[in-house]
Amino acid sequence: MYKIRRITQILFLIFFIYLFVIARFPYENGIASDLFLRFSPLIPLFDFIQNLHISWVFWPAVIILLLSIFLGRFFCGWICPLGTTIDISSKLFKSPSNRISAKFQNWRYVKFALLTGLIILAVFSINLWGYFDPLSIFNRVLTVLLYPLATLFTEQSLLALSEIPLIEDQVYATYDFYKWHLMPETQAFYQQLFWITLFFGIIIGLERLSRRFWCRYICPAGALLGFLSQFRFYERIVGEECPVCNKCQTECKMNAIPEGNVAKTNKVECIECFNCGAACPSKVNAITYRWRWKPYHTPIDYNRRQFLYTTAGSAAALGLLNLGLTNREQQNRMIRPPGSVEEDLFLDRCIRCQQCVRICESNGGCLQPDHIHDSVLQLWAPVAIMREGYCEYNCNLCGEICPTDAILPTKLADKQKLPIGLAHFDENLCIPFARNEDCLVCEEHCPTPDKAIKFDIKNYENPETGEVRPVKYPYVIKELCIGCGICENKCPLAGAPGVFVNIENEQRVAIS
Repeated sequence: MYKIRRITQILFLIFFIYLFVIARFPYENGIASDLFLRFSPLIPLFDFIQNLHISWVFWPAVIILLLSIFLGRFFCGWICPLGTTIDISSKLFKSPSNRISAKFQNWRYVKFALLTGLIILAVFSINLWGYFDPLSIFNRVLTVLLYPLATLFTEQSLLALSEIPLIEDQVYATYDFYKWHLMPETQAFYQQLFWITLFFGIIIGLERLSRRFWCRYICPAGALLGFLSQFRFYERIVGEECPVCNKCQTECKMNAIPEGNVAKTNKVECIECFNCGAACPSKVNAITYRWRWKPYHTPIDYNRRQFLYTTAGSAAALGLLNLGLTNREQQNRMIRPPGSVEEDLFLDRCIRCQQCVRICESNGGCLQPDHIHDSVLQLWAPVAIMREGYCEYNCNLCGEICPTDAILPTKLADKQKLPIGLAHFDENLCIPFARNEDCLVCEEHCPTPDKAIKFDIKNYENPETGEVRPVKYPYVIKELCIGCGICENKCPLAGAPGVFVNIENEQRVAIS
């Protein structure tokens, strides 16, 4: 079983990465790329808190939750890509043994406290759970760090190898394959790279303190699965042949086997990795797993006092998150993807997974993970940065791939008429206004059938020479502009653009 578990881990990791890779414009694949995000055990819980029902699209997670009652935290040991990544890093970092890391055992309650706090905040429509969801974290890191880094390294390596005459044809053939199937059309660059990398680096770096530190002490998904696993029926059985060498306890990733009592197993912590069975030196295999229909109970490490502390902390967080002064100037430029629901509901539903950022046709341009303006809830939510990219007129994929309906699917014909903002001209910067010279770039790139940018032709008299010449001064027709931002993106000015888009005239999708 130990070998089967490792193979299964790798297969699921490859499957998740495959779903991630195919999430790119024009996205013509039959399988939904957000499928693996629906494996998250947390999604059904918080979907129920928000809507008082569980959507059928989260069926993978529902199956995992139901099976956890019988099999325990198998998701953590067999499926979770973040857990697999942590296991790989554990080999590199040479994590300490359970005896060395035993001093952290009293921290097990933290993950239950975090889950409780997230539930309390979710009841009041404050979504912070997406920041800690393991699948959201994995997809976020893939989008912003690992995939751009891999494509940069691969492309530069292949281009360097193409300089060698003997293998030039083979390298170019390989390059064409990667360009078609794996590489983006242009190299992606994202804001918030440092902080997302730091968050991931802390998770990996904690392996120096204890094996699977994140899974043992912090992960709220692990807490939920552990809660369901208290009475699980599939149990670890230790036979009389056990030599009591304690190797199973030493090799346990989760320190779920108490030292000095190797016959017992903490069901809340065990992730069914079968390391204990693989480490057992007994020739007759003293450790087996089988069904027991009268299972013993393992209580969770979370007492009443800790619950009261968590409740008090959640109430304080609730106040802090609602009492901050809103920066209206910053909010005026927070342009959300087309098809987004109303802002409060959008921030409540969005799990900051960066799926929409990943699939955006601009590829690391238009949609970016946001930073904190005046609320932590804005952190890593997708926002359109039109100076870096623009919302492609013929793309509606962000709504097709959002796993939580923060962005609703919108037909392309409807999306092309759905304003996400409105363009404005800064007459202090725009070339025709500031220099009295013609500039047609914004009008030429405007994608609407009837141009939303038109010109008012006026004669300009040079005060020095007296020369009179016609100049085309641009203006925006509000009823035609959809706020796609291509005018701002293509503006030829080197610094701040002469035309910009804000949220005026935006239309959010109403929930029926």
